[in-house]
Amino acid sequence: MSATGLRSITLPGWLGAKTVSPTTVFASLFLLTTSCRTLVISVIPIDAFERMGSAYGVSVLFLLVSIAGVITGLLIPSLILRFHTRRVFYIAAASAFSGAFFLGLQPLPFFLLGMAGWVISTVGFEVTMNLYIMHFILRREIGLFEPKRILFMVTAYTTGPWLGVFLRNNVSHWAPLVATMAIAVASVVYFRFLGLREAGAREALKQPPRPLRHVKRFFSQPRLRLAWGLSLARAAWWSTFIIYTPIFAVDAGLGDVAGGALVSAGVATVYSVGLWGKLGRRYGFRSLLIYGYSLSGVASIVVTILAGSAWTGAALLLLTAFVTASIDAAGNVPFLRAVRPLEREEMTGVFSTYRDASQLLPPAIFAVLLRFAPVYAVFGVAGLWMFASAWYSRFLPRRM
Repeated sequence: MSATGLRSITLPGWLGAKTVSPTTVFASLFLLTTSCRTLVISVIPIDAFERMGSAYGVSVLFLLVSIAGVITGLLIPSLILRFHTRRVFYIAAASAFSGAFFLGLQPLPFFLLGMAGWVISTVGFEVTMNLYIMHFILRREIGLFEPKRILFMVTAYTTGPWLGVFLRNNVSHWAPLVATMAIAVASVVYFRFLGLREAGAREALKQPPRPLRHVKRFFSQPRLRLAWGLSLARAAWWSTFIIYTPIFAVDAGLGDVAGGALVSAGVATVYSVGLWGKLGRRYGFRSLLIYGYSLSGVASIVVTILAGSAWTGAALLLLTAFVTASIDAAGNVPFLRAVRPLEREEMTGVFSTYRDASQLLPPAIFAVLLRFAPVYAVFGVAGLWMFASAWYSRFLPRRM
């Protein structure tokens, strides 16, 4: 495909074969696929808390389903090479649809199955969308595109958590789940409307897939290893915020609607990503990440120290979310700039496991911590790994 082709997408002939910017196309598609995740992102912890009766029990549930997510992330590259990118996108949409359905059923095994479908759809969307981005967006334009992508995604994260809990409490327990199923269908309709085909360097499987070999190849490359670790820390902080903020709100007496609103308001701070992106392009994303991780670490620890008061804790959580948003301005730039074109399928699949690991490690750690500490202690622990990430950000290329 020519350079010109990489910059544009041609819509179906019945629309006059109009050419549009891939930035607009993928930002809109990200909005839909992310909404499949966010409408239930605060509903799930609250439902799990009601079923299990403790933050410790919620951690165990998330630990179990996150293991399934990690395994899926490792297998998806093989699925893409065998069945093609677009079909894996359809599988992700089907997982979002079926996952929402099972989440509405009362028995705990069905609820677990629904959580697993929710996680699997997130992984599938993440991998396929990254492949399409690398196929249609030029490397030199990634630094401009990532803040815009994050800005559109945060729209879903801003409205989804609060809206999901509001619908659950004021309309019906099924309302956010049915809405999620409808959005999953809309994602497929829009995807087919765009006429997107393959997005990989190769369109068919040429050798038997070896997921473990891909893992070894990925982690043998220092820049990819560093990109994965930094993304893990960032996503793990947001995972901690999204899972435990609603529980903190309920436990502190603020209520579940307040918990959903806190998550929405916290994620809304990522609207500042445009400002942070300008600072990153002016002073370098390396410097932005060093200072961003450092400030997030400090603020997270302060939350744990002062969160004994419910409203003080809520205010500090919003402040911490704001400084953490600076990290999102860089998005996945360290990975997108480091990955080799002929390894996109395999390396993207391995890289995407950072998201699953970010949902696996916090519950694993906090399952132990919450046996003897209050729920707001989790934010102090998150602050420690953000400090470590600030240190490792020093090893990013200075010209990034």
